[in-house]
Amino acid sequence: MTTTPVSMFAVSRAAAKLALTLALALSPACASLGPPARTSGPSVSREGIELAVAAQSCTQSSDPDWLDQDLAEAVVEVHVSNRTAAALTVRRGDFRLVTPDGSALGADSWRAAEPLVVGGGEARAFELRFQARGSIACRRELWLDPRAGLVVGSTPAAIEPVRFVPWRSRTTEASRVPSGT
Repeated sequence: MTTTPVSMFAVSRAAAKLALTLALALSPACASLGPPARTSGPSVSREGIELAVAAQSCTQSSDPDWLDQDLAEAVVEVHVSNRTAAALTVRRGDFRLVTPDGSALGADSWRAAEPLVVGGGEARAFELRFQARGSIACRRELWLDPRAGLVVGSTPAAIEPVRFVPWRSRTTEASRVPSGT
């Protein structure tokens, strides 16, 4: 039986990448949300549904092995007000974050597939998490597009996306670990 020696540098490199990925994945739990630096303000449908980005955070990490493909995550606190008499169903999984390159990222949030119900005359807040490599630019305008995610009865509410620029962004750079090959 032949064994292949494992380079210590390869193990170190893999450990560094794992640490960077874990740091980004766990940072929203520790990162505080803040109001956007700039926003288009709440969008309101003809029916009286209001959608707003109340707070958010954005982290972006560059990796020398992924040139121009930064790993980034945006966490958005969304407020929805239902001024109608009917119940509003919020399908968080249908929301998209439209990025500067035109990508429409789906929510990567815990329990996003479970609908929320907002009764007539009520309001509700919830968080959405979006993560991508190369699409999210934390210092540029992003659009929160509900698509068919706000439904009154069986009809999606026609509502414009909310545009915003994150209030602050955290950018980190991964250190280059020698490959040893």
